Amino acid sequence: MASGFRSSVWDPSMILGQIFFMQCFFYVSLGVLLVVASILFGTQKSVDQLFNYHEFEGVYDGWMMVGVFVLNAFSSALALWWVVRRAKQCLDFSVTVYLIHALICLCYGGFPKSFVWWITNIVCLVVMAVTGEYLCMRTELAEIPLLSSGASSAGRG
Repeated sequence: MASGFRSSVWDPSMILGQIFFMQCFFYVSLGVLLVVASILFGTQKSVDQLFNYHEFEGVYDGWMMVGVFVLNAFSSALALWWVVRRAKQCLDFSVTVYLIHALICLCYGGFPKSFVWWITNIVCLVVMAVTGEYLCMRTELAEIPLLSSGASSAGRG
């Protein structure tokens, strides 16, 4: 068994758990942001806001939805950093989250025919992946102290 930061053994249960957590976080975060935005902007709260592409078609409501989805992409990137912690896996998990979201939207409201819905989800996918990779890279490339402060001061005598 390899030791270190993460072993090279393929662990499907861990991967499925991470996918499940990311999907749950994606929808809880999106739901909370939509409720807050609906209260602030005085729009009606509905499950359609999560899954129906028609919600992107109004001028006022459409821009609110785009803004909420972009904010959700940033919060989901934080979840990527917290759960996945590997820059090279951020794109995989981001694509998985948005692919599952697209399939749920397909089942809920039919094939999304809104250009704004497609552009928003593609941009949010890119934002989530790039921001998650950036955060994970900062963690992966952090300096590792070779000497503790106690050991270096003890040798100075």
